[in-house]
Amino acid sequence: MGKSKVGIIGATGYVGVELLNLLDLKTDLEVSFLSSSNSIGENLYEKIKPFNNIKDQKFFPAEAAIEENLDYVFFTTQHNFSMDIVPSLLRKKIRVIDLSADFRFSDPNLWQQAYEDKHRAADLLKKAVYGLPELEREKIKDADLVAVPGCYPTASLLGIIPVVDYLEKEPQIILDVKSGISGAGRQKVENELADKIEDNFTAYSPEFHRHQSEISHFLEKQLGSNPFIIFTPHLIPTFRGEYVTCYLKIEKQEKDFQEIYENFYKKEKFVRVLPKGTIPELKKVQNTNFCDISIFKKKNILTVHIAIDNLLKGAASQAVQCLNLMSGVKEDSGLNLL
Repeated sequence: MGKSKVGIIGATGYVGVELLNLLDLKTDLEVSFLSSSNSIGENLYEKIKPFNNIKDQKFFPAEAAIEENLDYVFFTTQHNFSMDIVPSLLRKKIRVIDLSADFRFSDPNLWQQAYEDKHRAADLLKKAVYGLPELEREKIKDADLVAVPGCYPTASLLGIIPVVDYLEKEPQIILDVKSGISGAGRQKVENELADKIEDNFTAYSPEFHRHQSEISHFLEKQLGSNPFIIFTPHLIPTFRGEYVTCYLKIEKQEKDFQEIYENFYKKEKFVRVLPKGTIPELKKVQNTNFCDISIFKKKNILTVHIAIDNLLKGAASQAVQCLNLMSGVKEDSGLNLL
């Protein structure tokens, strides 16, 4: 069996570079197509760095991927871009792993509400599989189009899903979320954001954040009802890492929720339910594919703390986890060295 041929569109952003570093560790594939809108015609080794296994090559326009002999294409682009190219890739039997938001909603009206534009490939939305391996593993294996969750939804959903059956019918969920500045993207970080956040701390988008809609949409499909979510994001003065504190009003207070979480994730290599009384730390998940979770209960309020690396488990390494499932190799291939 030959090596899978892989393309990356959006290869020079923070997530694109993380993805290159991860794929360079894998011997079962060949990265043979690269695109970056700001780097067309430039060489990989000059623009980023030399790699051990990924050969030096030029960056091409994204549309050129349609004519390439590829097995998989990753998109690490802004929203409202991949939807114009994905249909042609799928017609060529090229499987897609999209890290943008273009295919995370199954309802085009919800996508339009969140992103203020009409979806131009709405017929593919129900075909896309949500790329959260711990919850959608079997569907991902057979998918031709995987929509990798946003970083905030990844952490939030991994913290909430184990107890969805213990929430009230119309649950109210408070999500206090914090991210390193890399989540804002290379352009914003290099345009003074790094200086502004030094020794600083601030909330942003307090009235509406698109990831709130993504979390609500997934939970609605799980719960059969629309949860009311209060979602407040913050920037913290670090480059990478994400920390979510989730407040849940629960029923059946007598349950051992520590045991519920431990049992739910007992077979998951990349989700670590910490011992009772232990609190997650960003330093222990940075540069890894791990999600650390701890649970505390006071009366009928469950407080769940979740920590991930926003560029890895919240993006690039989770995408590789999906690729591994799709290609039939070990799920931790290329991730076991993190």
